[in-house]
This record gives sequence, structure tokens and C-alpha cells, in this order.
Amino acid sequence: MKRSVSTVCADVSERHPTLQNFHIESEGKSEEVHRPKVHLHCANGQSISAINFASFGTPLGTCGSFKQGACHSASSHSTLEKRCIGQQKCAVAITTNNFGGDPCPNVLKRVVVEAVCTSTSQSNSQG
Repeated sequence: MKRSVSTVCADVSERHPTLQNFHIESEGKSEEVHRPKVHLHCANGQSISAINFASFGTPLGTCGSFKQGACHSASSHSTLEKRCIGQQKCAVAITTNNFGGDPCPNVLKRVVVEAVCTSTSQSNSQG
């Protein structure tokens, strides 16, 4: 058996609408709210096997070295595990409802995630 493992990361602000979406919404021509989503996507043949780090709040760092900031939702990790483990890809809307409430009102928050993608396949190599 040969296991293929890779890491995928995402970093998305809760205020991430495109200018075009913002313009349409501000003109009142759209009733649908375009909420930003955090997207994780593994390569073909892989699925998300673990969430190494997840934070909805004011996390610090970059992929491979994320850290909790002063503001952090305690349910961040479990929310992403429930929605993403076992999937090739997943998308979770960045809303306070999805992350157990607002951990720091009146503060711009982000979701950062570091996930592990794993596949198992037969290997014919000798050695």
C-alpha cells in the first residue's frame, strides 16, 4: 500500500464579496446574500482525512504555521471536521451561526484552515 498525503490550506475573510456582488446588493437588485465560503479541495483520489488547524476569529500566521489570535471560536475545529472529513471537497459559509456565535463582536474575522488530504493505493514497487 502506498499512501499519498498532502496539505491544503484556506484563508478567507468574513467580508469577502466581490465588488460586483457588493454593487448589486447595494443597489437593492439582489435579495440573495452572497456569503463568503471557505473551500477545501483535495486532488482526485484523495479525501480530507484530518483538520490540523481551524480558527474563526483573528488567527495569525500562514499555511503550516497558523496560530490562534486573540479572538477565536472554540467550535471552529469541530465545525470543519463535521463538514469536511471524508469528503474530496467541502465548502462552509463563513457565518457566526456556522461557528457557534460571534467570538468577538465588531471585529472583522477570518476563517483559516489547514487540512490533510490522504489517498491509499496499491503500489507495485519492490523494495
